[in-house]
Amino acid sequence: MDNKEQKQSSNKPNSKETKQKNSISEHNITKDLYRNVATRTHHTLLAFKGILLVAAIVLISSTKEISIAKPCDLERVLVSLGVDQTSPCKYDDIKKKATNLCILGISFLVLNGIIFLLILNFLWIPKNKKFGICIALVVVNAVVAAVYSGLTIKFYKEVLDSKEKQTEPNYAYIKTSMITRLMKNYTSDNVTSDDALSNSWNKFFIEYECCAVNQVQGTTNDFDSTPWCTTSGSCQTTASQIPKTCCIGVSEGDYGSAPIACHSAVNPGTYKSNCMIPIKKLGTIHIEECQISLVLITLLTIGTLGIAEFLIEVMLISYLCCLIRNKICPPKEEEIEMDEKNK
Repeated sequence: MDNKEQKQSSNKPNSKETKQKNSISEHNITKDLYRNVATRTHHTLLAFKGILLVAAIVLISSTKEISIAKPCDLERVLVSLGVDQTSPCKYDDIKKKATNLCILGISFLVLNGIIFLLILNFLWIPKNKKFGICIALVVVNAVVAAVYSGLTIKFYKEVLDSKEKQTEPNYAYIKTSMITRLMKNYTSDNVTSDDALSNSWNKFFIEYECCAVNQVQGTTNDFDSTPWCTTSGSCQTTASQIPKTCCIGVSEGDYGSAPIACHSAVNPGTYKSNCMIPIKKLGTIHIEECQISLVLITLLTIGTLGIAEFLIEVMLISYLCCLIRNKICPPKEEEIEMDEKNK
């Protein structure tokens, strides 16, 4: 009996020792599992970041091209003539947003470039120093992914809405409005009269090499019903049938000496074509639909990958929290004994 008791007592410490070694071994396996999960996750994030960096470069390039595209001068000209038109040019609203989108792309490129390098360096850090750095990287990256995915989805919706709402300028309505304003406001064929709107019309005729809204065919034309012809002015006294500023080759400095054959006799070949021709050219903003589509695809790519990246980060954070709470510290001998007693 004594020998049996001695053997049993000698086996107990060995049993405790074995259990503690097993527990420590499980802990080491958990740490190795953490390292593998963290490394694989960061390899995945590196791939995401690489795609996002390319998308950011495309966004910057495409929005830069849109922002420097030939501006739409149609609205400015129409306002100067007294014709109220808000954003009459197609894609004009998107052009106004292009600068902000370019800034968004630059900031996104810089931040994600920094995080890309940090993740790359993380993979070269010694294993025993990785845990704290990993947590910091995960949290920072999750915040950046959440913020930028939200912003890009917001801008995507705005650009898409603007694209769907944008149509070709309504030139029929613009033409009607211009005729109405001309007949109501045109009082003088000078560029320095007391009437600012008449001055704007005359300067417009000279700058854009045009005359009237409809094509002038002779002495009967758009100016017949204007105050310049019905109330007071050289047309009312029959000295002119069309403004001198309508004559071919005149400038603001010499329009006063325009030939009589032009402004009085209205001979063909002496006056300019109608002003709807330059108006239609002014309505061209030089932005192609494919450029808008590229911006939309890039924004959608950044937003979608940002959301996916954020979800991966959240899952990794949850895993790390569980690891910290349950597995990061090896169990103490007293805890093992307590577990054995409870069993």
